[in-house]
Formats: sequence, structure tokens, C-alpha cells
Amino acid sequence: MRLVIIYVSIAILINIVFNTLKPVNNLVRNVFTSTIVTISYPTTKALTYVQHFIDKYVILVNIQKENEALKMKLAKCKLYSSLLNERLSNLAKKTPLKLIRVPYSFKGNFKTDSIYLRITKEIDLKKRYCTVLSKNLNLVGMIEKRAGKNIYIAKTVFNPSFVADVYILSKKKKYRALFIGNPYLPKAEFLDPNVDIQDGNKVYTTGNFEVYPPNIFLGTVSSIKNVNGYYKIAYINIDRGFFNSWKVFVLCRKKQ
Repeated sequence: MRLVIIYVSIAILINIVFNTLKPVNNLVRNVFTSTIVTISYPTTKALTYVQHFIDKYVILVNIQKENEALKMKLAKCKLYSSLLNERLSNLAKKTPLKLIRVPYSFKGNFKTDSIYLRITKEIDLKKRYCTVLSKNLNLVGMIEKRAGKNIYIAKTVFNPSFVADVYILSKKKKYRALFIGNPYLPKAEFLDPNVDIQDGNKVYTTGNFEVYPPNIFLGTVSSIKNVNGYYKIAYINIDRGFFNSWKVFVLCRKKQ
């Protein structure tokens, strides 16, 4: 707006000068033209740079949104593929994969062993197992009970009472273990003492007993302990990044 006012003022001044000083019209015209060009060029160039930057920023934002959508679709495809690979294709056809995205909160003092979910759709926990997953569809926990209208309590993988049948994938081999939750050191116990596992190996649900879907990623092995040669314990590093999103996915399956 300020720039427009300046241009209008200059135009009026030029008009007055041309009408009063006709003998020096050419000289005045050249002087004022040079002045306008000198003033306008840096401003126009700066505006061009700003517009170019804005265009790039808009493109970047759109790409990021598309990437997030594609990541979500890929994660859902992986989960659905896991169900099929575990010979649950017939069950999957009868009960299509339905992920419900819901907000959650902590019980108090940000204790991570339980979370409170707000689910508008009523769930019959007597007939269904409801698994809680992160935005990357990693295992977060299991809905345990209803606390009120639209409010459900889920115990997380950091809860000492949380257990799951899991396997550790090492060198294309699966080693079965029992996962036990813990706020500080979640672990997979009762591994055969002769298993060949290493730090960094990935841990997944087996899908046995049909409580949890198969092949759901849980975490990675952070350290290994040998218990007097009887069995091994693998301590699991679990990504806590899902706590920052304040939203999780719920996947419910009929109890068999």
C-alpha cells in the first residue's frame, strides 16, 4: 500500500512539472524515469524472491502431507499382510480391518502404565480383544476395561501386568519368548539359552492365542542376560514417541 502511494505521488509531481516546465520536459522526464527505475528495481526483485520462497514452502508442505498419508497407507498394508501371512485370510475377509483413531490421556502424573481412551463407539469387551497401536501401528497396549461413558482404560506395554507371546527375529530365524511389561526395562523372558540373538534384533507379536494380531512390531533388543545357563532374557527398547501425538489407533477383533 505504501508503495502504491509513493507511485501515485510521483505521478502527480511529474504531471505538474511537465505542465509548468515544458522547455525542460525531456530532461525532467529522463531524470524522473531513472529515479523510478532505481527505486522500483530492488523492490521488485525482493518481491520476486519472497514469492519464490513462498511457492517452495507451499510445495514442501503439500509433499509432507502426502508423505504422511502414504506412510499411514503403507503401515495399514503391512498389518493386513501380516494377517494374511499367518493364514488368517478367511478371518480377515469376514472381519475387515478397521482402525479407529482416538485421543487419549494419562491416568495422573504422566504414568505410562495405563492410558485413558475416548471412544465414541461402544465396545463389547466380553466379545472382543481391542489392541492399541501407535500411528506407525506398533504395539502400545490392550484395552482392559470401561471407565465410564465413552471412556476406556488400556494397559500399555510398560505395565508390569502386560504380557504377550512374542518372537525375536535374528538372521531370518524366529525365537519365541514371553514379553513382560515394565516402566523402565520391558523384557522378553524364557528364551532358550542357546538362541543366537543380538542387540538390535526386532521383536514382534506371534499372534498365538489370537489375543494380539500377528507380526505387530514391539521394539528392539537393547541387551541380553544369561540366567545361570537356564534361559536368556532380552531387554527391549520400545519407542516412546507415540506419547507425543496424543492419539492412537484401536483395532478390535472378535474373541474365538
